Amino acid sequence: MFENVIVDQNPHWEGVSYQEGTPRELLGKVKDYLDLPHIIALVGVRRAGKSTLARQTINHLIRDKGIPPRNILFMNLENPQFSRYRNDVLYLDRAYEDYLKLAAPKGVIYCFLDEVHFFPEWQLFVKAKYEQQQIKFIVTGSNSHLLSSEFITLLSGRALPVEVYPFSFPEFALARGVDLPDAVAVTRERNRLRGLLDDYLRFGGFPEICNLDIPAIKKDILVMYARNILYQDIAPRFSIKKAVELENLFFYLASNISSLYSFNKLADLVGLNDKTVKEYLGYFSDAYLLFTLDLHAFSAKEQIKSPKKIYTVDTGITGAVRFGFSENRGHLLENQIFLELKRRGHQLFYYKTSNGLEVDFACCTGGRITHLVQVAQDLSDDKTRNRETRSLLKAMDETGLEYGEIVTYEEDGELVVNGKTIRLTSAYNYLLGLENNADSTVPGGGESSRDERRIGA
Repeated sequence: MFENVIVDQNPHWEGVSYQEGTPRELLGKVKDYLDLPHIIALVGVRRAGKSTLARQTINHLIRDKGIPPRNILFMNLENPQFSRYRNDVLYLDRAYEDYLKLAAPKGVIYCFLDEVHFFPEWQLFVKAKYEQQQIKFIVTGSNSHLLSSEFITLLSGRALPVEVYPFSFPEFALARGVDLPDAVAVTRERNRLRGLLDDYLRFGGFPEICNLDIPAIKKDILVMYARNILYQDIAPRFSIKKAVELENLFFYLASNISSLYSFNKLADLVGLNDKTVKEYLGYFSDAYLLFTLDLHAFSAKEQIKSPKKIYTVDTGITGAVRFGFSENRGHLLENQIFLELKRRGHQLFYYKTSNGLEVDFACCTGGRITHLVQVAQDLSDDKTRNRETRSLLKAMDETGLEYGEIVTYEEDGELVVNGKTIRLTSAYNYLLGLENNADSTVPGGGESSRDERRIGA
């Protein structure tokens, strides 16, 4: 029944290696998980490169681990030949049986299910097969339901999530032909890196658009990405009848990143009630399109009632719907630092001091603030410099931290005030993971393994 599509989707059976494109940093993490019995769940926004990461993993299994090619099954469940049966999970069983007859694998089977959420009850199939052993599942999906409590409960904690974002800055640079094997190379390429940083802020890191030359085409593709997710994924899944309202809210938020908002204020601005706005924001988050940032507060009630901040999964989307790059560069930079901190696995909040000063990011571990990061495009103006450092120093006093960080567009250095140290780090150094080179004792310096993968990988 599914023989044709299965053979077509598995050219590695005939010795064909997949084109890998730009190596993804996350491949190392996936490799570490392959020898564990757990299900690996690659989750993230559409077009971020989950399928490519899966194919890079297949190449690794065959080339480096010696797995027989026919022991590896790849099925893109979004394919029309699968999706027409999406409401009956038994057809996944049928497809798997067709694979066994075709390939006759012996030993451990590696089963890749791409866009697995297209079968609403896919987890029943995976759970049943998982319990038979001898099958390693790697699934990909474009919504956070893969990480939901329902999913985790059903699989009894057997799933290891790997969140996939558009290219990081080192990946973006590599895709543009700039290899950075060590800090010497970074210094040598510093002028070119500044130009790449502008492109990265303006057009983001979606793999498909990195090497396109015409800005207007990049913008068209980015808008298309957003609209496809809104109209083909979110609206049908949540039975939204007036999808244009969904689009209006999304594009308003995407063009006003890093701003504080409340549900009531947003409702007034876009002509919806606050309940609908809250639901739509949940849908955007579920599809990895937008993220909200809460205030760090010791009271759950205060945290819920406080204004939120909004960030997009990729600054290219903001650039595509909002005019004027230069005047928005500071907001785009803040958004990219937010994404970088998420890639590093931090639990994030914004922070307000007792006298109302704001710090962009408070990084937490176990409920305790371990690192404060402020983002400022330019500190050459004394008024701006005093404002940003005053906020950070006050927050450091209140949290008991001896170190803080300000990420700027291009300034590197260090300030020592009343025994407290503020490191100034240029954006490209920060995004390359080089902010702690001068002093490994700075809080947050525990990213050494990650930095080694990026610089000198």
